Amino acid sequence: MIFAITIISVLAFALTNIFAKKAWQTILSVIFAAIFLVSLGFITANDHYHYGMKKVTETTTQTLTSSADSKNMNLLLYQPLGNGTEKVYLYKTNESQKKPKPTGTDHVTNVVKKDQANAQLQTAKTYWVYKNDTAKLWFGLSSKNHQLVKEKNTFNVKKDWLVLSTDQAKKLAKLVQTNKASMQTAGTAFVQEKVKAAMMQNPTMDQAAQQKIIQQATAEYQQQAMAKIIAEVTK
Repeated sequence: MIFAITIISVLAFALTNIFAKKAWQTILSVIFAAIFLVSLGFITANDHYHYGMKKVTETTTQTLTSSADSKNMNLLLYQPLGNGTEKVYLYKTNESQKKPKPTGTDHVTNVVKKDQANAQLQTAKTYWVYKNDTAKLWFGLSSKNHQLVKEKNTFNVKKDWLVLSTDQAKKLAKLVQTNKASMQTAGTAFVQEKVKAAMMQNPTMDQAAQQKIIQQATAEYQQQAMAKIIAEVTK
């Protein structure tokens, strides 16, 4: 409505000013000029200072799934921008998602919290909205309702998650593939040694107990081997 009043006041001022021959017509043109200036002031206040609007924050929580295609590795990826201080994170929120979704860059802040109980993405978006229906009526055409002010993404990842750049992830995949054969050989020897040591302590150990030791030893070796490769990738 404020735009309509501004346009009408300009036209009315022009008409009354052109044809003004009497004092009342001159006074009327001054009134229309004042209305124009006041309405223009309100438009400026709304546009630059968000007059008639307020901030609201909307918060959502989504479950995070690994950004990597491998189901054996929980990974959150990021792409450094510029000198590396700013990062765009690439994330998935469900298993059926084919490609990771990037975070935005305008008015966006990203935070990563490690060693959390659950892998989740908490997003808090702050918008400018109309204070009430009256403000919406007056400034409906002159402002952008639901305009983004800022966005904060908090990535909560569990202890077994890795947070790597896209380049580091590529290097990790390459090293795992290169060392696959040697890791299998070393892993088999590691497990055999663990089982042998356990059997020496308990010669009467049954098959179920042996299988449990094999599983534990396998997991222990994989953890140690991956830790070495990750250290190589992130150094």
